[in-house]
Amino acid sequence: MIAVLFLFGFIFYLGFPLWGAWRVRRSWNIFRGLCLEALSSTEVSLFDIEPNLPAPHTSRLLIGTLEAFEGTHRLWIGNTDLSLPVSLKNSPVYFLDEPPGPFVAGVEPPRKAEASSLGALSEGTNFLVFGHLESDEKGQTHFAATDAQSLLVMAFEGDPHTVLNRAIYAGRATIDHWNSWTPVSLAAGMTAFLFWGYLNLTSGGWRSGGILALVGALLPSTFFLPPGIFLFYAFARLWSQARDHRARMDLVRLSMGKDAAPWKQLRDAARKREWLAHILLGIGMLTNAALLAFVLRLWVP
Repeated sequence: MIAVLFLFGFIFYLGFPLWGAWRVRRSWNIFRGLCLEALSSTEVSLFDIEPNLPAPHTSRLLIGTLEAFEGTHRLWIGNTDLSLPVSLKNSPVYFLDEPPGPFVAGVEPPRKAEASSLGALSEGTNFLVFGHLESDEKGQTHFAATDAQSLLVMAFEGDPHTVLNRAIYAGRATIDHWNSWTPVSLAAGMTAFLFWGYLNLTSGGWRSGGILALVGALLPSTFFLPPGIFLFYAFARLWSQARDHRARMDLVRLSMGKDAAPWKQLRDAARKREWLAHILLGIGMLTNAALLAFVLRLWVP
């Protein structure tokens, strides 16, 4: 019985949310990696789109404004020198807001949208595009994602000269643990715990096991009650600080490299805060679970 309950908790309250957190962190790592590549890339020129020359096999950068939409998965971005189409097939569009300061703690990560939801964008919106130039079926040169190179497409506000640095700084999930997998996994876990508790409490089974199952089912809905809520706020604050340290790590890496002492100091500080945040989160959950078990023992016959 205890093993079954432990398995439910491990799978639904720990396993799937952490798997989702890994996927979220990995996707933002890819995003920041593209931004880092874009910082050292060459801006696209008229020579790159000469009709008599093949499209270059190296990545290019284009910073301009939205000029027009072509169909549902293609838009035109241009600046004072040139205008190029961008294929959005298999490529999301990121939206980077202008922060109140250049680099402030707690800044929201860029929002991500699919091409089908871009119709409301107005002409003149600032865009940054980074990726391979390819020739389409008509022989026209355009930006497009390939098997070897993803395409970075970002609508942004603020100074175009700092957009990549700001994107690298902001490109992290606020709290990795809360992702698209988390609510589904919690709902499935609550259902499994409720079913197991019902079987034991209505069929003359193991009463203590049934109460523990109810604790597991009710725990997510009581997590934001005291005393666990205070530890959750401490977790969120520490996690925000760790996120800010890791963001600054990227900026230090740009200017000084990964072997620099400030980079290592920020890395160690971020790790310490993440470990402490996890410990406080675990204590908060266990405390609420213990109080819930005590109350249920008094109420459940």
